[in-house]
Amino acid sequence: MKKLIAMALVVVMVLGFAACSTSNNQTSAATTTEQASASVSAETSVSASAEKGNPVIAFVPKVIGQAWWDYVRDSGVTKWAEENGMDVIYKGPTEVDAAAQVQIMTDLVAQGIDILCFSPNDPDACENICKEAMEKGIIVISTEARSMVNVNYDVESFSDAGLGAFMMDQLAAQMGEEGEYITMVGSMTMESHNNWADAAVARQQEAYPNMTLVADQRVSSDSDAEVAYQKTKELIKKYPNLKGILGTSSFDAPGAARAIEELGLTGKVFAISVALPSEVRDYLKDGVLQSVALWDPALAAKAMLNLAVMLYNGETIATGADLGVDSYTNVTVEGTVVVGQGWMAITKDNVDSFTF
Repeated sequence: MKKLIAMALVVVMVLGFAACSTSNNQTSAATTTEQASASVSAETSVSASAEKGNPVIAFVPKVIGQAWWDYVRDSGVTKWAEENGMDVIYKGPTEVDAAAQVQIMTDLVAQGIDILCFSPNDPDACENICKEAMEKGIIVISTEARSMVNVNYDVESFSDAGLGAFMMDQLAAQMGEEGEYITMVGSMTMESHNNWADAAVARQQEAYPNMTLVADQRVSSDSDAEVAYQKTKELIKKYPNLKGILGTSSFDAPGAARAIEELGLTGKVFAISVALPSEVRDYLKDGVLQSVALWDPALAAKAMLNLAVMLYNGETIATGADLGVDSYTNVTVEGTVVVGQGWMAITKDNVDSFTF
């Protein structure tokens, strides 16, 4: 998302991000308590061991009814279930509510599931129920929860250093690898945002000697597109040679793009941050922005599910493992944290493929 995005970042990013039903019936992942199922497995799919049969799997998102998590459900969990001939219970709170999410997880654990995948609203609040689940032999896989103790593994789409360097490479290409730039974060106290920005600056210093970080170095957008817009106008006035803005909040690029367009500086001043495709679609198509950074949360969900089934089948995971999903074919394992290379550039050419 430490976190991509706000974003979803992001989104922190990005700022983390399916129609709620309280029925216990299980039919299709289109609703919270229902299952995604399929009768035929794809050739590249994972499969349960013949002795144990298919596991009972639950996936608990941060919230349902939001575009980000609807996309995870439809393009991630449901498609995975169809490809692998397994059922997945997809159930989450109707609001970003840690207590409600923990209660859902508690109910699922009591039902006797074999696998619990989830993205916590509050990692600390989930520790006790995850500990109980693991004591019952349930495989527990989280995401966006690097610090959690009571999980088998936490799956992350990227390392902080990797995402920061990736965004700098994107910005440098747009700037012709020369000129003045500044970094923008959602908050000066938001650890992930500042880590990404630090990594971007380190990449610039290592690879792009003709780029210069201006004296202010870093400003905060307060995770607010309006603030990013106002700050961008102020920065361009203060630094007339400013050529690049590298943001880490999902609100930074949209706000900066508005200012760049308004000031008639398209093609002269460039901005990038993690961002939701829906928030930057027009700016990308109009050429005000060249790209923004993101990870595909549907791929992350598939990687989590594949990893869980591998563990269910008794396989072990180590650095270099292939989780069978793009961006997770050569993961790094750091303790219980599994890190992919899931960052990606959203451009005018692929922005319409995202529904959030």
